[in-house]
Amino acid sequence: MLFSKVELLDGEKHKNLKWSCLKASCPQSCCLVPDRTFVVLEEVVGLSRHFPVVINIETDDKGKDERLLCAYFRLKEDKGGCVYLKNGEGCLLEGEKPYTCRQYPFFIKGGYLALDLTCPGFSESEGKALWEGQFVSTYFEKEFYAYSLKLEEGKAQTEAFLELLFSLDLIVGGKISYENVEVSFNMVDEKRLSRLPKSDLEELFHRGYMQIIYAHLNSLQNWERLIKRFLFGPTPIF
Repeated sequence: MLFSKVELLDGEKHKNLKWSCLKASCPQSCCLVPDRTFVVLEEVVGLSRHFPVVINIETDDKGKDERLLCAYFRLKEDKGGCVYLKNGEGCLLEGEKPYTCRQYPFFIKGGYLALDLTCPGFSESEGKALWEGQFVSTYFEKEFYAYSLKLEEGKAQTEAFLELLFSLDLIVGGKISYENVEVSFNMVDEKRLSRLPKSDLEELFHRGYMQIIYAHLNSLQNWERLIKRFLFGPTPIF
């Protein structure tokens, strides 16, 4: 399982550690396991072109409910992995991937840099060295930890966005059906949105939230692509 062997990055313990993505030869691809990931506000517009981005209420490991924005890679029942994973090539999105994908197998835990040693790309013999002397490699800082920081920095703004949507009673349950496959999710109700008082609408515009809301609504058409993948298998995307 992913994240079954997490360790904080240690300059002494991991001084000889290297990492490289095994891509098509990976025996435990991180692109095959998750059906979704949480995202932050600044990602929504870009990701809405590729994935359904919806509102989830999930329970954390302490039993507390969390409100999250989530991008879905596949239907849970689909064993084919992310819809943008191409056999022999890896991810087709590259620079447009969610931040969680771009940071993995590195991330921030409790304010500290951490790594998931479940990933088979770690080795002391092959790959890029994690360290340049006493400092973390500039490659990993730029290509991985930068996105860990973006996720940490974006959490508070995303929580404020969701709190406002719920306080305005804009969130409802939605469903999409295709070929007898039905998907349920939480979404913004556009009719309730249009009936808001002028002062509430102005606040949403002022905070830049309306663009996020409509990107979320437009993203819902991507459910059909995931359902077709589940029913008929991989098809060319580009």
